[in-house]
Amino acid sequence: FRLFQVDLFFDHCWREDGTMDISLARRQIAGVLQARRDAAVIIRFHVTAPKWWMRRHPEEWVRYADIHPRNESTEGLPRIIEEDNGPVERVSMASALWKTEATARLREFLRLLAKSPEGRALAGIQVANGVYGEWHNWGFYRNEPDVSEPMNHTFAVWLKKRYGTDEALRRAWNDPAVTFASARVPGLDARTTTHGVFRDPAAERRASDYYRCVHELVADNIIHFARTAKESWPRPLIAGTFYGYYFSTFDRQAAGGHLELQRVLNAPSIDYLSGPQAYEPEALKPGDAYRSRSLVMSVRLHGKLWLDEMDAEPTIPIPQAGDHDLILRNGVAAVRRNTLFSATKGMGLWFYDFGVAGVDLDNIRYNQRGSRGTWDHSVIMQDIAAMKVIVDARMRSPYTSAADVLFVYDTGSFYQTASLRGTDPFSTLTIDNATLAAFKSGVVFDPVHIDDLPRVDLQQYKTVVFGNVWALTPEQRSLLRTKVATGGRTVVWYYAPGYSDGTALDAGHCTALTGFTLVPETTATAPSVVLTMPGDTARTYTTGTTAVTPLFAVDDPAAEVFGKYASSGHAAVARKVFHDHTAWYIAVPHAGDQPLRSILRSSGAHVYTTHGEIVYAGNGLLVVHMKNGGTHAITLRSGKTVRFDLPAGNHTLVLDPGNGAPLLPVSPEIPDR
Repeated sequence: FRLFQVDLFFDHCWREDGTMDISLARRQIAGVLQARRDAAVIIRFHVTAPKWWMRRHPEEWVRYADIHPRNESTEGLPRIIEEDNGPVERVSMASALWKTEATARLREFLRLLAKSPEGRALAGIQVANGVYGEWHNWGFYRNEPDVSEPMNHTFAVWLKKRYGTDEALRRAWNDPAVTFASARVPGLDARTTTHGVFRDPAAERRASDYYRCVHELVADNIIHFARTAKESWPRPLIAGTFYGYYFSTFDRQAAGGHLELQRVLNAPSIDYLSGPQAYEPEALKPGDAYRSRSLVMSVRLHGKLWLDEMDAEPTIPIPQAGDHDLILRNGVAAVRRNTLFSATKGMGLWFYDFGVAGVDLDNIRYNQRGSRGTWDHSVIMQDIAAMKVIVDARMRSPYTSAADVLFVYDTGSFYQTASLRGTDPFSTLTIDNATLAAFKSGVVFDPVHIDDLPRVDLQQYKTVVFGNVWALTPEQRSLLRTKVATGGRTVVWYYAPGYSDGTALDAGHCTALTGFTLVPETTATAPSVVLTMPGDTARTYTTGTTAVTPLFAVDDPAAEVFGKYASSGHAAVARKVFHDHTAWYIAVPHAGDQPLRSILRSSGAHVYTTHGEIVYAGNGLLVVHMKNGGTHAITLRSGKTVRFDLPAGNHTLVLDPGNGAPLLPVSPEIPDR
């Protein structure tokens, strides 16, 4: 390895007396250079206000909409970010005072570091703030963002820029008394919705405006500090950030801060985005589908790089373990699966080492030869080295995707839907669970932001799945009808596509877009669907625990029905054949793999495997991960079927997509202990 990243906080260098101490930064870089003399170092620089600054300026603190901030524990040796995700005392993202002073101090830090010998090794700055440095709003996991005075001021400025005049604001908010001077951040009660899952654009624009303002604020802060870093360094500098999380965001999208993906991707000062791999659902255990957190196709279409922070460390056995060899082979299978997902998407990653925390001391004494690294086992490292050779060779050729299924998603729809925890039962299902069903279907897919559809060459995609495209402009609806739902493709629509156009909620938009005649449906309890898909046994699934509004049913004699509401018998899952495409409508998303698995397998998309194996393909690689051994058959695009008889345990096969030949040994060689 030649590229390394270290963490640094303002707490480490910005002293209360106003001086800047770069000694820790120099020691960190020197430590890396001691291990690798030609190393290039990226500093993950947390521009978070230091603790002493925060205590000095309580008027700049974040104020949560639903809870009072609490003091942090001071017991033991807590990390600076230890309690970030709780409702703790932190400086508001909207603090102009913090931003001004932090900007000046970042410039000073970089000016001093550039003059040091260690500065020659600096390759980049990853700007960090928010929860764990990942630019989530403070406490977002359970709590609602910011009603502080700095946020109120920022909101007023944002509104004036957006609407221009008080009269325009009054019309937008349907409030004859509001002015820029009187407009305040909505409290918790004002963030609820009057139309169930959806906000009424005519009556609830205050809340949607607020969330948009919060997300633009986060994005603009990222861009500002990345630009500051580049401008403050005497030679070209890489700048990146944690941002663009879309999958595995814990149903907290509106509170989280990551919805302005396009804004950040369009910023020249940002070279790469990054994030830890998805943690849920079903993402880390053997047989699960490792995946990136972002819409990586959109990142690539903008000429940016996505870097996974892989912190799913392998299990390394102690030498006396009776199942030592099996555990180690399983570890290799997991690292292959995780590493090569990024490679098949044309992206990169780093291996994150938590160090000694949580590691068995016997494990450390055995594996690391004095090291505390949790990846430090010769078999693991040798397999990583072998993968790097394979991936590096493919970097010499232009990237090509092997996907023929496209998932289309939107970030802006979350400004139009219920934001409080548990009030939007469908969006996460269409994002996390639908893509998980696709992985289990044996197909390969790309995820893209709806705004990037004009950049996509649609010819390679036989199937297009529309996720949470609940809010669409007339231009977007036209694009989907004329450019996507055509060419003999199969398209899949979920729930309420285009239900909001930003000015009104109208089921007629859904009918016009999908071609299915949709009518209102009412259930007194959580919606249940009786489903019978071709080749599958009948099953009933229930989504959520309470009734959902609005709901829709298909009332269309030209549609073939495969699922019905258990309470009424009305059509909830249907297929309709048009002259230029075949469409499916799923009124109630499901956490399981049906009905999407059957739809994808019958859609014309290539199916590599049929027993739940996880398949990645692209960049000249075919990667197949399976939880259990036994006989596994893989059908190549040529029609050839290759079979592998595998021993017990987890496996990840790395194959040539043309002939199915293994590019790495099927099972790693385990040396004698």
